[in-house]
Amino acid sequence: MIKRVQTTGLLVFILATLYSQAHPQSLTKDFVKVEVAQHDNNHEVIIENLAMFDVTVTLEMDLDNLVASTGLPWTTTLLGKEKIKALDLKIVNQDRSGSYATRYTFVMGNRDAVHDSGYVYHLPYRDGSAHRVVQGHFGNTSHDEASTYAVDFAMRIGAAVCASREGVVVGLYDDWSAGGPNEAYTKRVNYILIRHRDRTLGAYYHLKQNGVKVRIGQKVERGQVIGQSGNSGFSFAPHLHFEVLKAVNGIRTESLPAKFSTVQGVIVAPVYGTSYTAK
Repeated sequence: MIKRVQTTGLLVFILATLYSQAHPQSLTKDFVKVEVAQHDNNHEVIIENLAMFDVTVTLEMDLDNLVASTGLPWTTTLLGKEKIKALDLKIVNQDRSGSYATRYTFVMGNRDAVHDSGYVYHLPYRDGSAHRVVQGHFGNTSHDEASTYAVDFAMRIGAAVCASREGVVVGLYDDWSAGGPNEAYTKRVNYILIRHRDRTLGAYYHLKQNGVKVRIGQKVERGQVIGQSGNSGFSFAPHLHFEVLKAVNGIRTESLPAKFSTVQGVIVAPVYGTSYTAK
């Protein structure tokens, strides 16, 4: 007999942007599902990704009189809507019962993504328009650790947001109306996530309420209008936060450096206070 002691799921998003680890409450509920199911004389640990985008999960278990079929902790990436068997649990001593407790952490993104470093991204706004960088790489306000290579562009509320790279829309939210320099707004951010060909994610944050102009599963082209900028979430002023990211493990993500095509030339590291014109 195998007894469950407890099962806990810990959601960890390490996206240190101006909204500081923010994600909508609608996403933080029922996002990854872990369950233990009996199959013949074994018990199988099943992990299911309920989101459309890839997630990376790290699973830990405290086992009593049980042995796992693989080493723990165990980390894997699940594709959108994927459901897998993580491992089997078997009784060691048949004369007594076993018990387990599970803990798991997860982040969005694919740890196996290999970023195409030669790709030149479109600025996340219309051709011919220019916006000022209000926080660049290694920004003192919040662009450290997981968001080292994120870029914030000052944009008025309602300005067109464009896809910086072609891909498939795998995540979105635009129900929040509130925003400002208050941590109470941390989880109230509107956003779009686009999965690229190399499995990295393009993340666009702080959109206006009802400002998403695409749908889940839609293919978008480089430079296509996908939404409207805003000031949702933990934000000090209307702006667009853009970054390219992948997962490291089930605890943290990392942002990746992106080159941008501009009228001023190909920009490798956008400079704080400088306005760049999209082309």
